[in-house]
Amino acid sequence: MKAVRIHEFGGLDQLRVEEVPDPEPGPQHVRIRVRACALNHLDIDLREGISRFEVSLPHIPGLEIVGSLDELGPGVEDGWKVGDRVMPYLLGGDVFLGVGAPGGYAEYVVAPTKQLLRVPDELSDEDAGALQVAFGTAWHMLYGRGGLRIGETVLISSVGAGIASAAVQLAKLGGAYVVGTSSSPEKLDRAAELGMDAGIDYTAQDVPARVMELTDGKGVDLVFEHVGGELFQWALDSLAGDGRIVTCGAHAGEVVPFDIIPFFRSQHAIIGSFVYTREELETVLTLARRGSIKPLVAASYPLEEARAASEKLESRDFFGKILLVP
Repeated sequence: MKAVRIHEFGGLDQLRVEEVPDPEPGPQHVRIRVRACALNHLDIDLREGISRFEVSLPHIPGLEIVGSLDELGPGVEDGWKVGDRVMPYLLGGDVFLGVGAPGGYAEYVVAPTKQLLRVPDELSDEDAGALQVAFGTAWHMLYGRGGLRIGETVLISSVGAGIASAAVQLAKLGGAYVVGTSSSPEKLDRAAELGMDAGIDYTAQDVPARVMELTDGKGVDLVFEHVGGELFQWALDSLAGDGRIVTCGAHAGEVVPFDIIPFFRSQHAIIGSFVYTREELETVLTLARRGSIKPLVAASYPLEEARAASEKLESRDFFGKILLVP
């Protein structure tokens, strides 16, 4: 099969399209013909060797996979059959595809049956490929960890990112007033089409000051923060009393000092969030099947153009998710 492999940590030139043996499914495993694999920032960190996850080289990246069952290993039951459309749940077992095991930058991938979910007929392969990490993470952050309630105000950082555009849709679905930030007026316009109530261009406006204007000096109840760095301080300064920040990322800076005094006097809370549960993923799959949410595909690339796809991801010049379509 064709696969994209990394033999050494480094830049885009380390992504090599190669012919490798087809993987064989062991007991309670299946082989999946990959139809779509979404790119994520973790892929970049793994390739550059800066992730805190351990990776053995050579490595096939790609953790967000949709495809059809191609071969069943010994002992596979539960009604699975060749041709079934599936997505492996990211952390549904001992295998973290695309990190601790070969991932979806390939024509085929092997996964345990206990990690499989069925893809609804109403979703195309590409829409399903753009759904799991963005909407699963956003649901877990907003509702599982952040406890967002009807009528609350939420500030969503960098709304052009996949998880942030998903958060706009899910927060509006839950009856929230949504404020979003971006460095791009075009991305703010796209987010407004998804239901965002107010947008802030952080290259031209003071984010906390504008938030206070929009909320009559109160601040927001919840900040959806996935960037880190300077934006984290903006998040703190935008909170209402008893407000909370839920955070899942730090690509703009991993170490963020802040003033503890206003933090405890205002009874603020900082809440960590990591991936999502299987039940939460099933919930967003149901919402997508019903048409209540819409996965956003910014661009699709063939496997041979993995470098171009990754370069696009690094550019941040897109809205939604970038896919490889082997």
